[in-house]
Amino acid sequence: MTTIALIGFMGSGKSTIGQRLAHSMETPFIDTDDEIVNKVGMSIPEIFDHFGELYFRNVESEVLKSLSKQDCVVATGGGIIELDANRQTLKSDDFLTIWLDLPFDTVMNRIANDESRPLWNQDLEKRLNLFNNRQSLYDDSSHFSVKVDDQPVEDIVEEIKRYIYSYTTFET
Repeated sequence: MTTIALIGFMGSGKSTIGQRLAHSMETPFIDTDDEIVNKVGMSIPEIFDHFGELYFRNVESEVLKSLSKQDCVVATGGGIIELDANRQTLKSDDFLTIWLDLPFDTVMNRIANDESRPLWNQDLEKRLNLFNNRQSLYDDSSHFSVKVDDQPVEDIVEEIKRYIYSYTTFET
């Protein structure tokens, strides 16, 4: 049994695509951010404000590890790839990790004024640096990538499912 994990930058559609993918595959959907909020009992901005990013990342690692080898689709937080341990976990045999890849301009259009994202609430240069610095980490952490810029959600889900089925055919 392999957990399907969706990774990508903020606004890439991990939750939306993950919910649709899980529904079409008749499997549970789990959002790591929701799991963290439930575990800590605070919103993500509150966790960042009270405990800092490192605390958040450590809880995120615990949640990720707890989801290995489950029959589910997981939407991860955009920064899950920041810790080396998480990149190794995502690339392990316990997960089939798919990077939802999109250009920075699309991110800007989707989440320009979203104040619920602590690392997004900074100037444009810092946002762009964060985006650029994460690209190679997403690539290193994934088994497969799919461009999600202008495709309808249903087309993205079908592309992911084709990959999943080909991957599981070769793995068995």
